[in-house]
Amino acid sequence: MNALTRALAMLALAALLVGLLAAAVIASSDHVDDTAFAITFMVGVGYAWIATGLFATYRRPANKVGVLMTATGFAWLLNAFVAANSPAIFTFAVLASNLYLATFVHLLLAYPQGTLRRLERRIAAVVYALCAVGALPILLSGLEVTCERCPDSVIQITSSTTVGTVGDILTSTAAILLAGTVIWVLAARWRAASRPQRRVLAPLLWSGIVLVALVAVTLTSQTVSGDQVPGILPVAWQVVFAAVPFAFLGGLLRGQIAQADAVGELLQRLGEASTGDLRGLLADALHDPSLQLLYWVEDGWVRRDGRSADRPHHAYTPVELNGELVGAIIHDASLEPEAVANVAAAAGLAMRGERLEAALRRSRARIVEAGLQERRRLERNLHDGAQQRLVALSLTLRIAQNQIAKNPDTAAEMVGAAQEELTRALEELRELARGIHPAVLSDRGLQAAVEALAVRSPLPVKVVEVPGERLPEPVEAAAYFVIAEALTNVAKYANASNATVAVRRVNGHACVEVRDDGVGGADPGRGSGLQGLADRVGALDGSLALDSPPGSGTTLRAEIPV
Repeated sequence: MNALTRALAMLALAALLVGLLAAAVIASSDHVDDTAFAITFMVGVGYAWIATGLFATYRRPANKVGVLMTATGFAWLLNAFVAANSPAIFTFAVLASNLYLATFVHLLLAYPQGTLRRLERRIAAVVYALCAVGALPILLSGLEVTCERCPDSVIQITSSTTVGTVGDILTSTAAILLAGTVIWVLAARWRAASRPQRRVLAPLLWSGIVLVALVAVTLTSQTVSGDQVPGILPVAWQVVFAAVPFAFLGGLLRGQIAQADAVGELLQRLGEASTGDLRGLLADALHDPSLQLLYWVEDGWVRRDGRSADRPHHAYTPVELNGELVGAIIHDASLEPEAVANVAAAAGLAMRGERLEAALRRSRARIVEAGLQERRRLERNLHDGAQQRLVALSLTLRIAQNQIAKNPDTAAEMVGAAQEELTRALEELRELARGIHPAVLSDRGLQAAVEALAVRSPLPVKVVEVPGERLPEPVEAAAYFVIAEALTNVAKYANASNATVAVRRVNGHACVEVRDDGVGGADPGRGSGLQGLADRVGALDGSLALDSPPGSGTTLRAEIPV
């Protein structure tokens, strides 16, 4: 038996003894009419609260909700000692009679995390203070508002009913205002809660709001009428209070059943799901639309599209398969850890499959990035190498020009050699120039690069729209080469009079469109240009589509995740 189990066992034993003592006090009371009902209700409700609190503490020892529920149960049992025949015990019991309401409000404000924020701490402190002094006007003045046959207060200092009545009105008014504040805080929490948080809050929060509202209505009626409120209102709030632990346990039971059903349905749907459905399936199973997935690869965390991701900082649950870390489920912090763990265990195999896809996309993206870096290197080499050779060739031709009159044969040889060198240089430049990253794209961005393509095109090209802000370099490069290849094909094959180019940012994608008014009928299977574009776009997890009906022009579209 560990320390937690021993502590819970001691509390259970203490609760049993306090309950038996309370039953004995009620049974021997001179001012309780139906002692059997009083014992059953008072002790039964106290035991229900304490048992629920001990169970909650056993399940989540670090969460203070169970402790607060247990404290509320013990505070409720103190009410039974109002039945005592001893004036001293009776006075103490009346003073403590509202403590269960204070611990209950504390529980409502702290639920479900078990902690209080700054405003909630202040409200709880005021509630405890008010409950501590709430019965003082009655006890100090000797007002017979508890019962006619009750013992006298041992702390009575005056027989003035005016003092007692005024004090009672003041404390009741403060309690009414405080109850309204508590309801406002709880309602605001409900409005701000996410769907998973509301599922957790519902069993306790709404019953708490009803109970606090009933207390406020009872106090208001008592303050306005100036007399004890008989009948239904006090009974109603005590019935609601008695029902709270059962509502809490019912919520846990429904949650357990719902978890089992959700995992079973998830396993079935995982067998039927297509690639890309996993996040949605897990979000449905946990009722958390904000749920996200991360995957663990050799060099860190990645998203499904292969892009790097920071280490999870919010609430997350690791997903392992056969002891190997596969990924993580990032979820709402209010979700039950056991529920998320069950879903994570069911999704391990599917997440491993998606992790392989994410790793492949990451690898392909790295290949594209490496290609871009290599092209930039070639660009620098051209500037420093081929360009300098062409400058030297220009000087040779100038010298040959000067030798024409003096030594025609030498000049002719120099020109012939220069021509051969020029032919080789041009061929080398053509080879090197294929796919080189244009300097204008690096320096000035996609908009300037597309406008430069439009200016160089042999037919009129209208640039309809291009984002002015910079996109990620691989995305800009892919979009540029899609447009360049498309305009080249338009000029060569389309027999078009004009073309339009548009790049838009839609739903996290760069959408590229090149349209012409040519003869249409383009075949994507002919040549390697379009296939190369498809590979380039696909490496970034994008898509390429060609629409070219005969006689109606051609439209090339690419969608690239940003």
